[in-house]
Amino acid sequence: MAFKTNTFKSALGYNGKIFTLYKYKIETQATLLKKIKATLPDHLSAHALYCVLSNKKVSLYTDSAIWSSQLRFYHQTILQGLLSSHEGVIETLQIKITPSSIEQKPEQKKTKNIPSDENIDYILEQAEHLNEGNLKDALLRLGQTFQKKSKPYK
Repeated sequence: MAFKTNTFKSALGYNGKIFTLYKYKIETQATLLKKIKATLPDHLSAHALYCVLSNKKVSLYTDSAIWSSQLRFYHQTILQGLLSSHEGVIETLQIKITPSSIEQKPEQKKTKNIPSDENIDYILEQAEHLNEGNLKDALLRLGQTFQKKSKPYK
């Protein structure tokens, strides 16, 4: 009988090396964001939400397209501020918009659209005038179902 080796390694099995690396990345991105905010005017710095550094590219996230276009005017200023801070070589700055969260509305109970009594009687009357067959049986069942469903609403 062959034994299956378990390839899963729990988070506690990494001796903190992975978490230390993530913590270091988060701290460097937080310091970059502070330096970016320092180069911007006060009204714009509040809308610089996050920044991510990958390779030689910094992605700056904002909350709407309006602020994104305003931040693009300061593209060169931000790059100069980052280069003068000696945080490493940064070649490009990309300004992105964070996706807005979609709020789900609580589900409302759907109202049933039951035909009026006159229309139900018309369906049953039409079924009576038909010759024997599938259509007649279907219309009779439909009319009877509508009659049953309409009784609680009266």
